[in-house]
Amino acid sequence: MVYCKPPFKSTLHVLEYLGRYTHRVAISNNRLVKIEQEKVTFRWRDYRDKNKKKLMTIEGHEFIRRFLIHVLPYRFVKIRHFGILSNRNRQSKLLKCKKLTGVILYSVQKKLTTAELLLKLTGRDMTLCPCCLKGHMKRQALLPLMAMP
Repeated sequence: MVYCKPPFKSTLHVLEYLGRYTHRVAISNNRLVKIEQEKVTFRWRDYRDKNKKKLMTIEGHEFIRRFLIHVLPYRFVKIRHFGILSNRNRQSKLLKCKKLTGVILYSVQKKLTTAELLLKLTGRDMTLCPCCLKGHMKRQALLPLMAMP
C-alpha cells in the first residue's frame, strides 16, 4: 500500500513551504538576543541535552566566521532540479508532460527589434532612406559618447 500526503491548498502554500527551506539563512533574526560591545548572544538548541534551548555568547568575529561558513561559494546553487525539471532535455520532457496532461500550448513569439516594432505599430519603415525612400540604412558602428561642455 502506498501513502500519499494530501495536496497543498494552493500554489501560495507550495511557495511558502519551499521558501522556508530554500531561502533561509544560517541564523534568523529572532534567534539573536543581543549585540553589545564586541559580543553576540543568540539562542541555540542543544540536541545532546534533551533538545533544550540555550544561550551562547561569543566574540563578534567568531560569530561572523561561523555565519560565513554557511555562505555558498561563487557559482554554487542551493536549488537543484531533478526528474523532469533537470537541465538535460528539460524542454522536450516538459513538452511531453504538457501534451499528456492536455495543457493548451501557446507559441512564443520572437522579440521584435525597435525597427520592426515601429513598422508594425505605425506602418513607417525607419530603415528606409529619408532622401530617396528606396535604399535601406544599416548601422555600421556605434558612435562614441561625447562629453557635454
